[in-house]
Amino acid sequence: MQSWMIVSAVGVFLSGWMPTLPSPLLPLLAAFGCLLLRRLAPVLAPLAGCLALGLAWGCHWGLSLLAQQLPAALEATVLEARITVLEPPQRRANRGALRQRFAARVELIDCPQSAPHCRRDIGRALLSYYGAQPLRAGQRWRGELKLKRPRGLANPGSFNYEAWLARHRFAATGYLRDSELKALPTVFAGWQGWRQAVADSLRRSIADPDVGGVLLALANGDRSGISQQRWQQFQRYGLNHLVVISGLHVGLVAGIGFLLGRLVNRRAAHLLAAALALAYSALAGFALPTQRALVMLASVQLVALAGRRVAPTRSLSAALLGVALLDPLATHSAGFWLSFAAVALIFYLRHMQPALQGWRLVLGLQLVLAPAMGVLASAWFGGLGWLAPLANLVAVPVLSLWLAPLSLLGAMLAPLPAPWDGTSVIWPLASLPVTGFFALDAALSSQLPLWLELRPSPWQLPGLAIGLLLLIAHRALPLRWLAIAWIGLALLTHAPNPRRDVLELWLLDVGQGLALVVLQGQHTLVYDTGAGDPAGPNMATGVLIPFLESRGVEQIDLLVISHGDNDHASGAQAVARRFPVLETWLGEALPVELPAQALCLAGQTRQLGALAIEVLWPQDQEGQGNNRSCVLRLQYGELGILLPGDIESVVEHRLLRAQRSALAADLLVLPHHGSRSSSSSALLAAVNPSLVLLSRGYRNRFGHPHPLVTRRLAAFGLVACDTAEQGAVLVRLRPGAIASVSGWRHKRRFYWAAPASTACSAAYNGAQVE
Repeated sequence: MQSWMIVSAVGVFLSGWMPTLPSPLLPLLAAFGCLLLRRLAPVLAPLAGCLALGLAWGCHWGLSLLAQQLPAALEATVLEARITVLEPPQRRANRGALRQRFAARVELIDCPQSAPHCRRDIGRALLSYYGAQPLRAGQRWRGELKLKRPRGLANPGSFNYEAWLARHRFAATGYLRDSELKALPTVFAGWQGWRQAVADSLRRSIADPDVGGVLLALANGDRSGISQQRWQQFQRYGLNHLVVISGLHVGLVAGIGFLLGRLVNRRAAHLLAAALALAYSALAGFALPTQRALVMLASVQLVALAGRRVAPTRSLSAALLGVALLDPLATHSAGFWLSFAAVALIFYLRHMQPALQGWRLVLGLQLVLAPAMGVLASAWFGGLGWLAPLANLVAVPVLSLWLAPLSLLGAMLAPLPAPWDGTSVIWPLASLPVTGFFALDAALSSQLPLWLELRPSPWQLPGLAIGLLLLIAHRALPLRWLAIAWIGLALLTHAPNPRRDVLELWLLDVGQGLALVVLQGQHTLVYDTGAGDPAGPNMATGVLIPFLESRGVEQIDLLVISHGDNDHASGAQAVARRFPVLETWLGEALPVELPAQALCLAGQTRQLGALAIEVLWPQDQEGQGNNRSCVLRLQYGELGILLPGDIESVVEHRLLRAQRSALAADLLVLPHHGSRSSSSSALLAAVNPSLVLLSRGYRNRFGHPHPLVTRRLAAFGLVACDTAEQGAVLVRLRPGAIASVSGWRHKRRFYWAAPASTACSAAYNGAQVE
């Protein structure tokens, strides 16, 4: 029975990795053909039929997802609409302003002139609101908004936001304007109103936003109140899986329900366990991890109510199929692999060590799960906390016996009017372990290095998995302890470095900003760090640092911040905290201190292996802003690369008068994101590039690149390779030629992702454009 469920799930998941989807009729016909062949191949034909049926469902799910997406004609247009807030908004400070992000149902009042026959019911959209009005689940508003089709940044190593949007079936993203916002009669919010009451009671009862953010995550599944610094604290101890509602929390609540129900009878125990698990999952907004747990729990409870026993592998297979049917894109999530690996490891340990019971079983699970899941998670997160086994040994009982029951009790009472809700007492009690953890971390982190850098390669993970399975196998297995040597060998095995013989220039997709990385041999140059909040989420922590970690970078030889604008400099301090930086060059002084910093001045030079670096601008210490940008010319063999920052035409003309010959380059990063004030015809003529790169945000509010700049490029026979259309752009260079140009969107093509533009293929005829 397990085989058909597993094969059907594989068929569903296979659809999520396809660049285009066929009609579901094709796999359905294939399944019918397998049915006719079942006599000739009684084993393979039914399995092939299940695979085809799973693929048919995945194709149907995917095509319906594409059909509901916002029509392109409605993008970046001011739309008047009625908006229903579907869930409690997430609240987060963003550069001094409060940002509220929420799922909403959007219904247009009128179609715009650009699309007179549009579909008025847009469906679910993910909206942001920066106004002063506090939004709540169930509210309805009439106002103006701008929408875009679901789209995310495309870079190696970073969170796949586009896949997350597709998995949650959002038809659009956008923002709600504060002006002309009119309230409409509210609607009954159902269980989302319950979640809103929980969020409100927590904010009233807990003054400390860090502690309140953790409790809100535990009670409501809303992680927006946990700052990046606090999240990293939990990660150092391997406790981040405990901070948000997941399968573990649903299981704990089900266990509480089972114990209470046993006071009546066994049937009541199973029913109450299922009811509490369902309620707790609703409290978490039926997040995808809770759906996985619910499917598995439902299969176990139904079999138990029927008075039968079921093999653990069958429950796991049923959960796999259930998750596939609910979420065909689940395999694009790290949580999918981690949660199923954890459950499979628990079943394996119980099978291999049947003598482990009671507290010995709990201890064994913690000693095995924490390091095993830490190593697996390090493939995504770049490290693990070596104190994780001990920390989980303490934290799981605290969660089970204190935090989970109090959070559930607080959530149950939250809808009652104050002071009858009792949350003014319950939430402060629940906060005690969280406050204690923060104090303990403050003491330990200043004394001990708690985080181990580790990112197992695809070469190492199979060896580590085999070694771990051998280590916890049955004692009768011969030479079982050789698994330790196997694990050590896997850790010492390294994949070959893919970038020793070429220079790699990566223009990362950071939206409306700039972050560029040059990798040459073992040397690393970083030019700008993108936009964001210097003290909170920014492009350095979200894109640049994960990219550098994925490429195996251990130190930065030269960090250059072209100038002080937020879209270029916001992540400088975050990069310097994460990596050793040997030298920093600044176009202008920044309000933060960076390692070995010096102001750029024309004539400065630096040699990184075969890469020569020269500063062309500024020529003095005068000026500020865009025109203080640190202009670099890189020389690699016979190839020149020009990085001009955000200089405008006045500086371009000064450079043309002073250093025209030095401006000639094979590769040009377009100044100031393609602004009208830059990229003059005179500069393009002097540089005479073979390849032009452009960093900008998709449908950005500045209108970059300006049509005038696009026409200038066309006059020189150039088309910019654009991060908004290509994702991160990789240029591989050999000392005598540009070897290849590739966009990350083109290399990672999925039906649910925004397609890559083909315009870049004309940018350089001599290179192999991938």
